[in-house]
Amino acid sequence: MGHFLKWLTKWGILAATATFLVKTLSDNWKDVRGIQLQPDAWMYVGLAIAIAVAAQLCAAMVWGSILELIRHPVSRRWAIVTLLKNAPAKYLPGSVWHLYGRVKAAERQGIGVEFATLSVMLEPLFLIAGALGLALWQHSSMSPLVLGLICILVAVHPRILNRLWRTWRRSRGKEATAGALRRYPLSVLLGALAFMALRSLTFICIVLAFTPLTWSMLQPLMSGFSLAWLLSTVIPAPGGLGVFETSAVNVLNGYLSPGLLLGCVAIYRLVMVSSELIGAGMACLITEGKRDLTHPSSSIARNLYNQGVSVAEN
Repeated sequence: MGHFLKWLTKWGILAATATFLVKTLSDNWKDVRGIQLQPDAWMYVGLAIAIAVAAQLCAAMVWGSILELIRHPVSRRWAIVTLLKNAPAKYLPGSVWHLYGRVKAAERQGIGVEFATLSVMLEPLFLIAGALGLALWQHSSMSPLVLGLICILVAVHPRILNRLWRTWRRSRGKEATAGALRRYPLSVLLGALAFMALRSLTFICIVLAFTPLTWSMLQPLMSGFSLAWLLSTVIPAPGGLGVFETSAVNVLNGYLSPGLLLGCVAIYRLVMVSSELIGAGMACLITEGKRDLTHPSSSIARNLYNQGVSVAEN
């Protein structure tokens, strides 16, 4: 009976995921039908899909770097396969099932649920920082963006984050031993910036499928896209639907016509769904690999937690 329920749950989730993916495609299809593509448009669309897949790989490496920073290192292959396999689940109601799947996968690798949850909570924070950094490239005078980036850069400092981590553990009646972060996550922040750059280039390739661009438009388009992506991430909405489209039209209206922007956003949605399906399909063909238990930080973390030694932060 348990095996049947497990099988039913697995295929039920798969069916629900496929249903929502098809709905996403159908919702954008009307906008796609009314647009006119350039003769070499499919080359740009194919390039956009390739860059979108590369962005997912970059996000996976960001997540893997976060796990290493919190003393639970994993192999890059495992992080990539796990993220790609669970990415389509974001289209399920609640928009958290892709995170839940990654937490459960991390638990199977011997990572505690607290640290696994912390890693998937920190990841969007770093990606938001990357989006803020790229948005400030063009909109440096927007003080809320500057303030938001400064707050994140301060919040992820080991002295701050580790203190919050220990306070949270004490509130749960647990022993506060080693801190969460080993060092300042500069490499993770740079990875998040690279992720946003790849996402922006994906959008630019789609724009090129409709109209030629000059080099001078690269900066405002990348910065404006990052701002629209940021708003769709922080404003509550399923998958950012509606928020991203509205933000893109308002931010980039001075560079591209609203009709063209709506067409680009429609194709962008299709490209993202396609890239996630391609990524998930590729991940199913690759062995996940195992957690790197020989990593120095992994053995240090085990010793610290076993001995109950508090780690002083620099």
